[in-house]
Amino acid sequence: MGETILVVDDDEALQQWLVYELQREGYQVATASTGPLGLEAAQAEQKPDLILLDVDMPGMKGFEVATNLQSGPDTASIPIIFLTARVTLKDKMAGFEAGGVDYLTKPFEMPELIARVKATLHLSEVQREKAKRDLEAYKSNLSENMSHELLTPVNKVLNGVDILTRLMMKENITQFDEVIEIIQRGADELRWLMEDLLLIKQISNKEVGPFRQTVDLTQVVKLMVEQIEAKYRRQHLSFEVNMPDSCSVNLHRKHLYHILHHLLDNAGKFSPKGSHPKVTVWPMGQAGVEIEIQDYGVGIKPEILEQIFDKFYQVDMSMTRESGGLGLGLYVARTLARAYSGDVTLTSQPGSGTTSYFTLHDIAADWV
Repeated sequence: MGETILVVDDDEALQQWLVYELQREGYQVATASTGPLGLEAAQAEQKPDLILLDVDMPGMKGFEVATNLQSGPDTASIPIIFLTARVTLKDKMAGFEAGGVDYLTKPFEMPELIARVKATLHLSEVQREKAKRDLEAYKSNLSENMSHELLTPVNKVLNGVDILTRLMMKENITQFDEVIEIIQRGADELRWLMEDLLLIKQISNKEVGPFRQTVDLTQVVKLMVEQIEAKYRRQHLSFEVNMPDSCSVNLHRKHLYHILHHLLDNAGKFSPKGSHPKVTVWPMGQAGVEIEIQDYGVGIKPEILEQIFDKFYQVDMSMTRESGGLGLGLYVARTLARAYSGDVTLTSQPGSGTTSYFTLHDIAADWV
């Protein structure tokens, strides 16, 4: 089990009995003999999962201890079972009003106390899980709604920048090129982020599945490479691309865009200035393809190669924050690839760069 129970009671013999029986059940047990000591123990860094609290103690009574705990944001959620010789309905009501979840009258049978402890801890865990699910649902709905709302103004910014760029090129105006580039790059990053958040919602609801359409892979690779090179132009990055003159695959074009964007963007983000990451497209049998993207960056520790595919995981906060992103890219890329019976994997050594492999199987790839 491993849960921690705090026993607050001035009866030493009872306290020792409770410690012995609870430890036999697999619980960790902390003790306090006065109200103030009980408060201190409950407010410690390692907080108890449940408190067994005597009502009639010298000095600070149990009800006062409970009231203090209920007023603290870090202790208000700790369930309390009162232990007392008081048996009137008024006393029981006072215990519940002070924040207790149960009330056990002394003398009691130990099996009954153990049963109530187990029931209270189970209910507390159920409530925590429900609160966690509710929070995840709220965050998911919020991100979806915000993404939809923000995509419209972001697209307006991108359209406006495109019109402005064309007008400036027509008039041969160049003094604002750098500003336009900054706006363009920022809006592009926002659009990808919004679309990722929408994809996360679809993935969570299991709405993402394979959708087959014929896509010119070589054309898409060239387009995505050009976009990433433009993004990291100031780092003087250029990709070395090796692939056939023509290759068609059957999958959703937008899904292919997202997978390649994130893998290429990672190669650009973590590559040193002036380097030349490699992109190689390989045939796999008669109906598959592997896209290998190799960078020459700092590399990744072997022990976290799988962990970095977790949602919102970031390898290096300082580096990713400089380039933007929430740690969604690899999660989205792998999930989309696996929807088509493919995969995204990594190999890396610290200091020697990272290679990502995007593989697709049984997709009727056509090679020329």
